[in-house]
Amino acid sequence: MSRTRSTVRPGPAAVNASSVYADPAEPRRRRGRRPAAELAAIRGRVELLMLQGLRGPAIHRALSGPESPNPIVVSERQVRTHMAAVERSWVERADRETTETERAKAVAMVEETMRVALQRSTMHAGSNMGVGYLNVHVKLLERWAKLRGLDAPQRQELTGRDGAPLQLQPVPMADHPAEHLDPRVEAAILHQLARDLEAEADDGDAEPAEAEA
Repeated sequence: MSRTRSTVRPGPAAVNASSVYADPAEPRRRRGRRPAAELAAIRGRVELLMLQGLRGPAIHRALSGPESPNPIVVSERQVRTHMAAVERSWVERADRETTETERAKAVAMVEETMRVALQRSTMHAGSNMGVGYLNVHVKLLERWAKLRGLDAPQRQELTGRDGAPLQLQPVPMADHPAEHLDPRVEAAILHQLARDLEAEADDGDAEPAEAEA
């Protein structure tokens, strides 16, 4: 009888058992720097969680924990770095120059929308659609005037309840501790203060005499 040695090779249908039983929800670790688009997406998620009032550890669990719908591999240190960057962006957006830029952009957008609304109102003149576009134009015009500061200052009259005149009530001031001192203690303090002032006056008179000598 002849013996033959058979070799079994995995066919194309063979799969790795580790890939079959791996947890699909577990984030895959990657090496190297993340792409800019991915970093921006992570920072956006961090900012959204910060606006919800979450702190660093809670944000880290929300991003990388098993309860996250799209878990990512991120450390607590990276989360703190993203949080610091988000806070810096808030400060930059709150800057006066940035605010003026945003106001100018809003004015330009309102002006463009006003132009389109007025054009559509003219195109559909005589119909309800034209009236609707005209109403939009009027509301945008009011918004535009507020953004440009063109509204006249409004005078408001302040009254009390049910139109009654305002009644100003004095606010009681807190008592000073000196008002509760024993008269003998207060007299001793005043006597000591007088002696100190007399001593300073005597020193001032003695200095010119020493200088002349």
